[in-house]
Amino acid sequence: MLAAALAACLALPAAGSPSPVSVGVHVNDIHDLDVKTHSYSVDLYLWFRWTDPALDPAATLEFINPFETWSQTRQLDHEKPVRAGGELYQVVRVNGRFSRKLRLDDYPFDRQTLVVDFEDHRRGADELEYRAGPDAATVDPALELPGFRIGKPRLSVAPRAYPTAFGDPRRTRPETYSRVRLEVPIERPRLTYAAKLLVPILCVVLCAALMFLFHPRHVDSRVGIGITALLTVVALQITLNDELPEISYLVLMDKVYLGAYLFMISGLGVVVRSTWLLERGSVARAVTADRQALAVLLALYLSAAAWLILSCL
Repeated sequence: MLAAALAACLALPAAGSPSPVSVGVHVNDIHDLDVKTHSYSVDLYLWFRWTDPALDPAATLEFINPFETWSQTRQLDHEKPVRAGGELYQVVRVNGRFSRKLRLDDYPFDRQTLVVDFEDHRRGADELEYRAGPDAATVDPALELPGFRIGKPRLSVAPRAYPTAFGDPRRTRPETYSRVRLEVPIERPRLTYAAKLLVPILCVVLCAALMFLFHPRHVDSRVGIGITALLTVVALQITLNDELPEISYLVLMDKVYLGAYLFMISGLGVVVRSTWLLERGSVARAVTADRQALAVLLALYLSAAAWLILSCL
């Protein structure tokens, strides 16, 4: 008994130094990822080990990026912290929705990182310091997130200084807290999404290219092909935008669609020019202009689209 008490006393931090708390995370499940609301549901276990009996980090835990605090549930593994190997130990299971603004510049080849941030809401970094081991973040081997591949999780700890004292007159300077961040990288299957989103637009562009192969005298057919293809691309883009949140920048697919618009509008312009040449009796020049426009415009579109896609891979 005396030896155990002496070991516990030696494990306590020196006066004036923060109390260390070892922390680890096991992700049990990730589901219901909603890109439109930048939110996702996470079911995870948090474990804590510490020596200072005045602390209870599981009870003073605060998540920084919750999406819905009212739906978050917490369940302690032990009614009170238990002693294990000379340290206090507690596990808490958390189930709730979290949020992080997802950048979609490279959609559908974007890589995202789902984040769960937490810190102690009572004690600053001068009183409590989280510490993460090398294998402190794990995931269930059977975990699946439909539509995404899940990478290796990471757990990091860093001090976070708030630029305010929150109106507390007792504070002479902004408070700094020890913050833990769990990061779970995810990415979409590239081949699958390329087939789902890029193949349809490519088929529409190739069908629109047929307007250059009709004889210049078939004006109605050529214009009809161009207008139909243009309206089809508009419908495809509207369908895509229904799946994405309101954002102020262009994603990769938007740029691919804009290129298709330029291709078809330029093609209709070539049709108009060929019609003028035909009316003046320059049939050979009209046919040559169509063939040259087909080669140039199609090569420009395909090369630009390929460059955009490859830059995101």
